[in-house]
Amino acid sequence: MSFPSATLQTLFLMGLTATPLLCVSPAAAQDVAASAVAGPPSSLPMLAEHRYRMLAKVRPLLFWISRDDVGGARITWRGDRESASGYELLIGSDPKKAPRSINRWGYIAEEMRGANASVLGVMKQSNEKSIEDAQAEIKASGNYVFKAIRASASASNATAGVTTVRATRDFTYRDLNTLLQLVSDAEPDSARKTATLPPGGRPGFLTALADLIQRSVDAQGATSKPLTVPYIYNGASHDLTLRHAEYRRSDQIGTRRYGDVIRGEFETRSRATGDVTRFEVTYGTAGDLAGVPVHAVYQPRWWFEVQLFLDDAAQF
Repeated sequence: MSFPSATLQTLFLMGLTATPLLCVSPAAAQDVAASAVAGPPSSLPMLAEHRYRMLAKVRPLLFWISRDDVGGARITWRGDRESASGYELLIGSDPKKAPRSINRWGYIAEEMRGANASVLGVMKQSNEKSIEDAQAEIKASGNYVFKAIRASASASNATAGVTTVRATRDFTYRDLNTLLQLVSDAEPDSARKTATLPPGGRPGFLTALADLIQRSVDAQGATSKPLTVPYIYNGASHDLTLRHAEYRRSDQIGTRRYGDVIRGEFETRSRATGDVTRFEVTYGTAGDLAGVPVHAVYQPRWWFEVQLFLDDAAQF
């Protein structure tokens, strides 16, 4: 199996934010979002699904304060016998449990059918630079902003559009279907952007990440130099790089010990702005966990860090 988002760019995507979001053609975008209210936004069979427990850390001054089980994630792998594949990532904190009631979450899904790809993603907009800014946002009422990206791609081109939804209450990851319905009813902010897919590029972040993870699994982490895959996000070109991959025969992660894993250090870079985002993912290399993340770390702010631990017993 291969790991799909961003969202490590979205919050990890943690930005999950990591980032990118699912691409759908303009005509099909509303149908996809509407169908998500009743079920997953894909007709592809589910191949596997794993759940994760979230640990969050905040640093008000000099020292970190951590709290476990403050949210989670769900990763879904889809595919069929006709070479179609899809990935979904839902990740978020639970404001009832998270330090300082932080509510950060995102959803990203990508689907590939031959040379065509579709992407849809939503995430809560966050512009705060400090804990004080985050607390001020929590206290504000009637000003909750969510962003959605809808995109489509062919073998050489990609288009994307952004939709803004303003809500009177602060939706959490549990409200995904409700938010997708609001997105389907809203008008796009502006005209769609078009970009040329770079040579060897992928139509989305999750697909690019899956590619790099699979290549490092095939090589058992023995990569002599960084591996880079270009991809398109929101109508712009980016590069995803596996900067370093370390194979570990045995590794203690939290309360569990894993055998035959790779600890990968990744970064995304915008070709337009040069902005760089770094994150770490540890994933299996054999058996049912081959290509499956067992641990991930992302620090979107100097004062905020998120970690995910594989935990299929997690309620998410």
